Amino acid sequence: MTAGNADHVPSASEPAFWCIRARDFAMALLLGLLSLLVYNANLRSITAADSYAARYLPFSIWQNHSLTLNPILTMVAQGRKPPATQEKVDTAHWILKVRGGQYVSKFPIVVPVILSPFYLPAVLYLNQHGSDALLFDKVARIMEKLCASSMAAISVGLLYLLLRRRTDKGLAAMLSLLYALGTTTWVISSQALWMHGLAQLLVVATMLLLTGPSTAWRAAFAGLLCALIAANRQPDAILAAGLGVYGLWWAGRMRMWFVLVGIVPVALTMAYNLVLVGNVAGAYAVHVRPENFNDSIAGGIAGLLVSPTRGLFVFSPFLLFVPIFWRRVAAERSGRGLTAAIGCAMIVQLFLYAMIDWRQGASWGPRWLTDMLPMLMWMLPPVVKVLSRNGRVAFGFASLVAISIQAIGAFWYTGIAETPIITARGPDRMRPAWDIHNAAFIAELRHPHVEGDLIVEMRGNIDAVNVLPIGQNTGEAGRQLEILGWTLTNDHSPSDIAVLIDGRPGAGTREFFARPDVEKALGQASPAGWRVTIPTDQVPPGEHLLAVLVRATAGGEPRLLKQTSFSLAPENGGLEHVTDLPSAARRALQLLARHQQTAGYWLTSYTSAMRFEQPRQELNTYLNAIMLDVADPVAEAAGASDMLAKARRFLAAQIEPSGLVRYHGLPDGPTIGTLGCAITPDSDDTALVWRAAPSEKKELLQPALATITQFKRPDGLYQTWLASRDKYKCLDPGRDPNPADVGIQMHIFMFLEQVDKPAARSLCEALSKEAGDDNIWVYYAGAPLMVTLRLADLERAGCLPQFPQARLRTEIAGQEIWLRAAEQLRQVESHAGSYLTYQRTTELLDEIAADDFSLMSQTPPLLYHNDLTATVKRFYWSQDFGYALWLRLYFENERMLSKLPCGSGGSEEECGEK
Repeated sequence: MTAGNADHVPSASEPAFWCIRARDFAMALLLGLLSLLVYNANLRSITAADSYAARYLPFSIWQNHSLTLNPILTMVAQGRKPPATQEKVDTAHWILKVRGGQYVSKFPIVVPVILSPFYLPAVLYLNQHGSDALLFDKVARIMEKLCASSMAAISVGLLYLLLRRRTDKGLAAMLSLLYALGTTTWVISSQALWMHGLAQLLVVATMLLLTGPSTAWRAAFAGLLCALIAANRQPDAILAAGLGVYGLWWAGRMRMWFVLVGIVPVALTMAYNLVLVGNVAGAYAVHVRPENFNDSIAGGIAGLLVSPTRGLFVFSPFLLFVPIFWRRVAAERSGRGLTAAIGCAMIVQLFLYAMIDWRQGASWGPRWLTDMLPMLMWMLPPVVKVLSRNGRVAFGFASLVAISIQAIGAFWYTGIAETPIITARGPDRMRPAWDIHNAAFIAELRHPHVEGDLIVEMRGNIDAVNVLPIGQNTGEAGRQLEILGWTLTNDHSPSDIAVLIDGRPGAGTREFFARPDVEKALGQASPAGWRVTIPTDQVPPGEHLLAVLVRATAGGEPRLLKQTSFSLAPENGGLEHVTDLPSAARRALQLLARHQQTAGYWLTSYTSAMRFEQPRQELNTYLNAIMLDVADPVAEAAGASDMLAKARRFLAAQIEPSGLVRYHGLPDGPTIGTLGCAITPDSDDTALVWRAAPSEKKELLQPALATITQFKRPDGLYQTWLASRDKYKCLDPGRDPNPADVGIQMHIFMFLEQVDKPAARSLCEALSKEAGDDNIWVYYAGAPLMVTLRLADLERAGCLPQFPQARLRTEIAGQEIWLRAAEQLRQVESHAGSYLTYQRTTELLDEIAADDFSLMSQTPPLLYHNDLTATVKRFYWSQDFGYALWLRLYFENERMLSKLPCGSGGSEEECGEK
């Protein structure tokens, strides 16, 4: 007999075909329904940009008869900006612009095409109830979750039938439930329309066919499914090849059906890629870059299998029994040929993934290896059967751990733990992925579980986008965008809203106020109104896209409320031209107030070169602490007390229970991932914040001091980072991974001078000895401004280190004037003030304030830079610090003048004029 006959009797190397009885189908149905119930128990989706197109495209296929995204571009972009060209990647990076001005998904479209028939009821529902964008989005999200969870549940039922081919029903049921609840089938495949859910379903269905008798229709169907595995997700072509090789042998005389039918989806996929995308490999291949690859294959394999953040054997430890008992798997006669084929395919795919950046983006655990899970489950029955009593206990324990980990993902995962992993750059970019503290099943437990938000009725509007002129509604000068609107989710105030400008975060709020008009119209008393302001200096003149995203619950999925466009005209006559120093002081104060964010902080600009070009912004505690240091002595005279009190409250809140402070603030702060990352605590910011804004919890001070002291070097200087190198987070260290920088020593000295004077004296002596050592000039080697300013503070405390004069000069164009300002402040605050000093200071103040402080937008103060020996170079600037320094110099100059006796250092005419 041949392999193509229906009554073929399997040989010893083939899977044993067991006749599947009605009770097996009943059990498969029960397991599938149970899984479906569990998958939907969290009442929310766990999604990412990868699934946006799949969520909405089935509707467009029915309504617009198109595979492009143009008819639904707004919904798929979710408030981000689609790319202008094929080569450019904008904020909506999951969208690709192709020939003819068309937009397509960056990812293969097999998922939405296959699912589109199941969307027909939803399409008919929308046709009957209108095409409101919010209703469309609500229905699309529900359909995404139902389709994803249904595919995953069906794969569970089919896996049970597959395992019944080689084991008894009890073990088959147990392993099927373990597959359903102890792997990423739960948190990845069942929660959103990732490609992985369909891949698992196709793999298990193909294996089910290949373990049955070979007939023409089975061979044709197996060939179709095998080809769809490759078309659905390109890396899975390796798994499809393993199944295909075995399938050709299995099909026997029917292999022609296997091949011919399999050609159809491959041909259609290639046609789509060539005709619409213009690349035979598809849209995803267009943006493959060298940085997408991994340097170490061995490191990649280890990361994929055992890293605490992505390791397959960490998130599903029971699967470790497969490689441990691989000899038993290989010795199993039943299914040996299939086992060998898929085993080789999995190994090849693992090596492929190891060559790529194996961090896998923002997702739960080992997402990339999800597609091979049915193959791994196929290998488990012969292993479990031979386990000893202790082995079964170990397997049971590993299974409980796996289910617990996946349950955490289903109910707690928000993606916040991924920030330090996916944002790390440089040679040590993989290090955060090996930090157990970044493991999502640990990090996500730091916040409450996420409430269900799948079924949300959202209502709201963007009522107005205003450009406020000087003083209108705010009492501040200059211009700012004011965005007004209202939102309700399930007739309650939402958790928060975020405003995007051109797809990038602009501002947001968690504060909502009563809107009588909304209450009257809807009969709902929940506060619905919101107001967000954004300084116009963050938005260049021209046409812009504004979008508002809403989250119904804390940690839930953001939803697009609405988007609109607005035009910002150049700021011409709207700003008063400053002609005198008192007016300039008012203007500087108004600009500082306008730039201060709602939470009380100012943002810092950074560039990749030693020029103020194409700056980007971040939030850090450093700038805000030195803003307090510089402006506080003149706060009352300048009218800045309330502003600084707000900044002080923000800084005090950044002190952690350990007493330490991080450069980007609290690791779970709302700006982590957008304006910063969860970086390692450091001695510099800890000292600065405790000095400028000490916590009311005084008991935290001693632990902070103790930790800083632990990192004191034998030469008496203090290191920067308050952790061992293996625990660094979000760092790109240079030649010295933990340097003792000159500026940091000055800040720590000022802190110790307040809390531990003997330690301060000791540090002063150590700094004086090492003042000329090039190795301590790390973060200020090309930015001497802060060191020059701090010299005056040290001198007042009686510490006089002699730094080389060459270190206190700058060769950066435009920075000399700021060094002059620092030196002039030093003279003004000395006891040797004079009318000549006053006059020179006034001239300098005039020069900086000329043309409405135009100098600030050209060459603001360069405060510091990162270690110049690091792989990534960054230079940090601040216009706001420039305004603060100008105000300090102006009011100190006026104070000095008021103390000068008439005629001291000046003529009688000068004295009279003053």
